[in-house]
Amino acid sequence: MKKLKAFLGYTIAVLTFPLIIVMVMGGISGLGDVFIEMTGLRTSANFTGGEVVQTVNHGVYQTQIHRMVFDALIGERKQGFIQVAWAPSGALPARIDEEIDADGDGQADFRLGVDTANKESALTPYASWVLDLEGTYRLNDRLAVRVRLRNPSR
Repeated sequence: MKKLKAFLGYTIAVLTFPLIIVMVMGGISGLGDVFIEMTGLRTSANFTGGEVVQTVNHGVYQTQIHRMVFDALIGERKQGFIQVAWAPSGALPARIDEEIDADGDGQADFRLGVDTANKESALTPYASWVLDLEGTYRLNDRLAVRVRLRNPSR
């Protein structure tokens, strides 16, 4: 019995080894995407900035306002952030000065001033739950700013 188990184990390893090599070398492209789609896995909003909930068109560039992110492993955090991005980065003016309505109530919650050339930002909060700047980031084709927020529902 012991020899049979060993034989079957080695046979399975030898037969699956070429399949693993093909997958690693990229012969079965998109297999990871299929797996992710089947399982419903998603990248955390803490990394992506969350879904875009509002887009403001300025002609040659757009402002993309993402949803407020307070996601935790279970429930919501007391503090989170909102990401505001401008795209495409090649069409941005030297200075952006824009009021942002983070909660969608029709009133601006903060103002962002962004020096696009130096990747520097300034924040003027209007709401008590807007805390400070988390950072300014140059992404693939856009410039993004994250603003730290206190969860207004907690």
